[in-house]
Amino acid sequence: MTNPKAGHTSATGYGANSQGLRDGDGLTSPSLTNLYEGLHGNGILRLSDGAKGHSLRNSVVSGTPGYITAGNAGLITVNGGYCKIDGIMYKFAGGPSSTVSFTVKTDSNFSGDLPSNPSSNSEVFVVIYLVGNGSPKDNVMYEMGTPVVASEGTPLIPNRFLSDPSITANTDSNHQSTVLAVLRYTISTSGVLGNDPIIFDRRTFLDNTVNFLTPMTKAENGNTVYPANSINSAADLDGFFTSPENGDFAGSTFGAIWQSHTADVAGNRHGLIYAANPRNLQATPSTDTHVLGPNRLEVVTTSADVTFNFDQGNIWIVTTDAARKINPTGDFPRGHVVEVYHKAGSHTLHFDSTVGGHSSGTKINVNVAINQYAKFVYDGADWHKLDLHTVS
Repeated sequence: MTNPKAGHTSATGYGANSQGLRDGDGLTSPSLTNLYEGLHGNGILRLSDGAKGHSLRNSVVSGTPGYITAGNAGLITVNGGYCKIDGIMYKFAGGPSSTVSFTVKTDSNFSGDLPSNPSSNSEVFVVIYLVGNGSPKDNVMYEMGTPVVASEGTPLIPNRFLSDPSITANTDSNHQSTVLAVLRYTISTSGVLGNDPIIFDRRTFLDNTVNFLTPMTKAENGNTVYPANSINSAADLDGFFTSPENGDFAGSTFGAIWQSHTADVAGNRHGLIYAANPRNLQATPSTDTHVLGPNRLEVVTTSADVTFNFDQGNIWIVTTDAARKINPTGDFPRGHVVEVYHKAGSHTLHFDSTVGGHSSGTKINVNVAINQYAKFVYDGADWHKLDLHTVS
């Protein structure tokens, strides 16, 4: 729920002596590079995005995460919050409602080299950015460019932070970053920074609230015929487009989460969330597909034998009309659990009575008698009985 107009397109929250990305505003390299960092997933996470009643939910003003105040002679104060850098969440500047301060050219939380004092009064750019290293200034770093006399050219933005943001000679494991702002200072021949720099707001806010999943189907929108059009396996994901445009997810070391659909025994169709995970990473990876809750409950009175796939019922309350079979069929992931309660009917009810719920192995053919509860688990080849008892 991050406001797409915040931060990068307007810096009005900083006052008159600031610039964002409006017509006529200054364009610096982090204006673009930091957007690419955002696409890569590096940026600020705002608690206010999930708080409808928060007064600053869509604001970038003082007190919001990453907001910068420039004091005299290079003093910088950064408002705290949370960020994500290279897939890891960090609390920066002490977190929300806190700040951290440091002085440019004095404090050691800088990358690169501090420039020499210019021979004439000049201007210099300073980049303020976030890194994974929490020392010494709560994940906040700065880097200075080379001073240039304003009448002789444009001062250059420092760039070492793009590839070597670390404070420890790039020995940190996390080599990524996200920029908060670029400040344009005046600097005297004695190296004193001016008291009123121009602030270019370059914060990138990440949308990390609700993750909406697009329903996937092999047919057109709304076609939820099961199993013909369901995307319920890694193979289905790879086969979304046919050869030679098929994918290479199955058997990789990647995992995935997506939504497709299933059907209950009555033929009603329901959305379902699937998760695929790699196995055997030490050898040749293979991909198992599981269902992410809730449990799929089936309360049935039989009129025929029952068969079901891994993404259909996993809890069964059964009333039998005659001696019946209830059989898993097709591929099941390792560790899949099925529960059966024979509630009424005074007939036999056999679970896994035929080889077919697995690609190899032996049927267990367990009879769940009237008023009995049974629990079964699949090991990748065979079903096993975990529990069988009479319900009192």
